[in-house]
Amino acid sequence: MICDAKSQAMIDKCFRFATLAAAATAMISTPLVAQTASPPGESARGAKPTTPSREDYPDAGQAFGMVWDYNGNVEDPVLAFQVPETDNQLWTMGCKKQADGSVRIANMIIATPKELMAEDRFGFTIRVDDAQSIGVLARMLPAQVEGENYHMPQFYLPNSHSLFPALARGSRAFVNLNGNKFSVHLKGSGEALTKFLKACQ
Repeated sequence: MICDAKSQAMIDKCFRFATLAAAATAMISTPLVAQTASPPGESARGAKPTTPSREDYPDAGQAFGMVWDYNGNVEDPVLAFQVPETDNQLWTMGCKKQADGSVRIANMIIATPKELMAEDRFGFTIRVDDAQSIGVLARMLPAQVEGENYHMPQFYLPNSHSLFPALARGSRAFVNLNGNKFSVHLKGSGEALTKFLKACQ
């Protein structure tokens, strides 16, 4: 994106887009490195898997100082992993109340999985620390990012899904998004998720 900014608002918008694009590009270009296989018979003995390597799953938010932030709005609760006080976000969660009274959490990850097109459905995994991977089914759906139209991975989960307590208690989440591997820290996620889920009932 080439910015010919003539106002402070345009400069700010160009900066936010550039940092977001840089984050997405870094995740897309991350080389795929095979993880070391467990010794034969280890899984059969019920041993926990080891924590993935940070070399294989680079920290996606560290360079931008991203944090877990709950907006505090009980009418329209939103939780985001983002740069504070900006629209530079990597992962957002919103509360969607259904007609039958149930609640689903709408998730969007602003990253481009490899070899996926608009409307594609695909499965991917999220692993917290050394726990077992949690499988998720997502779809490439339209979204507006900095006023531009893109297709981003989006998925819906019930508010009782096991992913949320795992994120709240863990130290780091490792995401394998169709070969696009990255990780996010979970510092502060517990308090933010607790408030968000309480509002999302």
